[in-house]
Amino acid sequence: MPGGQLSRYVPLFKQARVAVLGDLMLDRYVWGRATRISQEAPVPVVAVQRQSAVPGGAANVARNLRTLGAAVDVFGVIGDDLEGQELLRRLAEAEADVSGVEVDSSRPTTVKTRVLAGNQQVVRIDYEQTREIASELRRRLLNSLEKQLRSGAVQALILEDYAKGLFGRQFMRQAIALAQSCQVMVALDPHPSNNFRASGLCLMTPNRAEAFALAKVPYQGGSGDPRSDRALLRAGHRLRQTWAPEHLLITLGADGMALFSGDDSLPAHIPTKAKQVFDVSGAGDTVMATMVLAMLAGASLPEAAEIANHAAGVVVGLVGTAAIDADTLIASIDSPT
Repeated sequence: MPGGQLSRYVPLFKQARVAVLGDLMLDRYVWGRATRISQEAPVPVVAVQRQSAVPGGAANVARNLRTLGAAVDVFGVIGDDLEGQELLRRLAEAEADVSGVEVDSSRPTTVKTRVLAGNQQVVRIDYEQTREIASELRRRLLNSLEKQLRSGAVQALILEDYAKGLFGRQFMRQAIALAQSCQVMVALDPHPSNNFRASGLCLMTPNRAEAFALAKVPYQGGSGDPRSDRALLRAGHRLRQTWAPEHLLITLGADGMALFSGDDSLPAHIPTKAKQVFDVSGAGDTVMATMVLAMLAGASLPEAAEIANHAAGVVVGLVGTAAIDADTLIASIDSPT
């Protein structure tokens, strides 16, 4: 489809309001140079030049929604620590509504620290607590979510599961049922360790490995057209049977995306738009945010997937967890190459 026909949807993103419920994280980056090997162990010595931090996990989805122009309500849990305060501050700077974020003094804010030498990641250090959050916190989150959904201002609810303790089977199903009762579209980015088989989803966006794990199909690599990829087709069909999402979008890295929708036995194939790949961190978050906004703007499912593919193609060409803005997305869509 010509770019102009697709890019016309992007200015409409600013009319949307989306709620994001999920595992909130802070992504830290330590940037430096590595010119020698340590005498203590066969590892590079990174001379630090600068440090940065951006919202990660569900917070990165919220960040992408905001940079694309939509209004955002964030629901999740942080620790009672400096990292949690920094994450709230960065979300507030992006003008996301963080009044639905709860503080749990018994657990730290999830932080992922990546050490990079040049553009090469040397190591990632995770600070996290993955036990389930207290039932009282879940109750408060649902109450806050219900209040916002019943206001009629929210058009979509995005669930972002990174298996950090927020979601349980009942909690996820309660959130979906609440959104359905308010006629709000629900989209889920699942985690393979939480095979809740929750129904009522409009959109589900696993990557290839997650799709195979959730479908309980032995993993097989693939390349080329997913419509001739028997293993992928088996996983996709199994997921549609067990989770029953209206639409299933499986991201395939360099092979683009496979969109299972309607009664079609074969998925639509959306080839990748990436010209170069430096870092895939957060690309799935960008796909989710863009796909939902395109659907809310009135794009068809293939059009929405095409737009999301353009967005992913931009962010994987950047180093670090990145967010795309509306002007950059339009430029990518309208680019003749």
